Amino acid sequence: MKQFRTHNSLVTGILLLVSVCAFPFDHYLRLSADFSYARDMSGVRGDATGNYLPDENIGLREAQTIIGSGQPEAGVSGNGFAPGLGVGYRMMRSHFLLDVGLGVEYRQTYAHPGDLTNVYQRGVDEEGLTYMGHHQWTARRCALRHAGINIPVMLGGEWGAVYFLAGVKASVDVWGTSTENGLYSLEGIYDRYMDPFNGMDNHGFVTDEPYRCDPVAQPAAFNLRACAEVGYCVYGANQGSYRRKETIKLYVSAFGEYSVLGNEGAYLPLLVGARVTMLMPLPKKRVCTCSRF
Repeated sequence: MKQFRTHNSLVTGILLLVSVCAFPFDHYLRLSADFSYARDMSGVRGDATGNYLPDENIGLREAQTIIGSGQPEAGVSGNGFAPGLGVGYRMMRSHFLLDVGLGVEYRQTYAHPGDLTNVYQRGVDEEGLTYMGHHQWTARRCALRHAGINIPVMLGGEWGAVYFLAGVKASVDVWGTSTENGLYSLEGIYDRYMDPFNGMDNHGFVTDEPYRCDPVAQPAAFNLRACAEVGYCVYGANQGSYRRKETIKLYVSAFGEYSVLGNEGAYLPLLVGARVTMLMPLPKKRVCTCSRF
């Protein structure tokens, strides 16, 4: 029985060794550049910052913590663009592909948060009279800028000149800023007057006055993305059963990335774009050395 087990182990080892020699691994250094449409989606669950509802009155102080803060508000998303660069390692064996690496990404999007039109706070005018101030921020526009690093891990296959990869990408936004601009209005409601005061800029009662907030730094944020990529080898493709192992390969591809996890209170990106990839073969031993029995 012991000899039988030893014989099976020996045969299994020889078969595995033969398979490795028959289908050797090809190793490549990967360089890539991509450009994509970017959509930042609010990661907030439930109500927006401050837990207010669009038809609910809030105070001036509460509104001022929202305006220009750059914090995501429920249901708000932004559209923009995102270029990126990557370097990594790609392994090929027969039709199988393994790709890991490190990338950098810059993302710029523009969001349109909801108007704040039900903000009330009592004030005192220049003559010492008390009035109820009705504050409004409309046509709000927020510019979001993020830069980060990412680590993709992808598996897939290549058949001739066509390949497919799917996997995950862990991404961290290490830098970010947000700026907001829009229109601000204030009208004064007095008990002694029937009509509210508005359009009186010299008294502070302005209508649709442009405002712009200073840039606000955004905290670091993490997100995990599901990724897919399909492409075509425009140079260096395999020719039938003949593999051009020592040739630089150039690919063009389309890809998509969707955030499935991320920080609460952060924007989660969706990317769809095009990528150019260059593979450079890494040096390897040309002789398959087998153990002698």
